[in-house]
Amino acid sequence: MYNRSPVSAYRVADGVTGSIMGRTLGYLTLLLFILGASALISPVAGRAGMWVGIGSALIGTILVSRNVARAGRAFFWGAVVAIGMGLLVGPFVWSVAITQSSLLLSTLGILLIAVLFSAALVSWLPWDFSKMAPLLFVGLIMLVVTGFLSWIVPGMTGLATSRVFNLIGTVIFTGYLIVDFSLMRMRGRSVPAQGMAVVLAVSILIDIVNLFLFILGLGRR
Repeated sequence: MYNRSPVSAYRVADGVTGSIMGRTLGYLTLLLFILGASALISPVAGRAGMWVGIGSALIGTILVSRNVARAGRAFFWGAVVAIGMGLLVGPFVWSVAITQSSLLLSTLGILLIAVLFSAALVSWLPWDFSKMAPLLFVGLIMLVVTGFLSWIVPGMTGLATSRVFNLIGTVIFTGYLIVDFSLMRMRGRSVPAQGMAVVLAVSILIDIVNLFLFILGLGRR
């Protein structure tokens, strides 16, 4: 997946209120529900659904931040992202559910622990974890390049499915999750407040989906 935060281009300033946090979590819940529904019907869409999912996720990620001035429009594009990601990862999740159901359940359990740990860490420590973002971005670029090379360089075949690759991806997106929770808790963005919660929710959604895929990759043989 690797679609990263639609908020990364914005300058930040102090002052996210509790209401912003509440709305962000509310939007995130809705987007997760939409993604789950899309994943459920993804086998019906077939291969065409995969390409639709890629296009929807990429376009939606770009346009959600460009419509941040209005929460309604931002949420529409956030829903497009959720639908696209559901169509994209749904067939893979279905395949694992049929062949390795125990792995899917354990992955969901580990994912829940990772999300709760990230939220607890941010709530307990009064640090600005968003300063980790540049380092995480460098790691993400290296991850993307390595994954791409593994498809076109014969000697690197299989590297993108290795345990080391998936472990690094898990660490990177756990870090991104901590960064986005930190942004939600401690800092506000110099953007119109109406759609700020939606943009944050989409960013966290992307973190969760990518983290899920890398954790799942760690357990596959």
